[in-house]
Amino acid sequence: MENNFSTPSTPDAAHALAALNAAAESRARVADRITSPWWYHVGLGVAFALMFVSMSLRMANWAVGPFILVVLGLGWTLQRSTGVSMDRYMSTPGASQLSMAYVVALLGLAATGMYLEWGADVRWAIAGAGVLIGALTTGMGYRIDAATRRDLRAGR
Repeated sequence: MENNFSTPSTPDAAHALAALNAAAESRARVADRITSPWWYHVGLGVAFALMFVSMSLRMANWAVGPFILVVLGLGWTLQRSTGVSMDRYMSTPGASQLSMAYVVALLGLAATGMYLEWGADVRWAIAGAGVLIGALTTGMGYRIDAATRRDLRAGR
């Protein structure tokens, strides 16, 4: 079977090296494009914080819909602004590890805040936990982005 490519049917070392270099350059370009704009992680952090504050205010029933819309809107806008659609939180080993640590911390903070406010009657405990969760969401978002870029450049 004959093809119209200019490379020989069995690639030699030079062609293989050129292909590997092209793949590495492509990964580096993608790694540069997946950087989230500043507003993405800050927006997620603020959305989480406000959702938990609404629980302390006993107004979470009206806040769930807007929270979901904000999170989906941020994701859609991020995809449009970067031109890259991917699972930012599980796409690479480094991002997956940080994401799992983030989820454990988020659940721990949320459970502690809920216990303190609803079980031990400490007012505003959920709101306080929400502020911490918002800061954690913002900070970990930047770290997860950095881990994803690092892993992509390293070919993982």
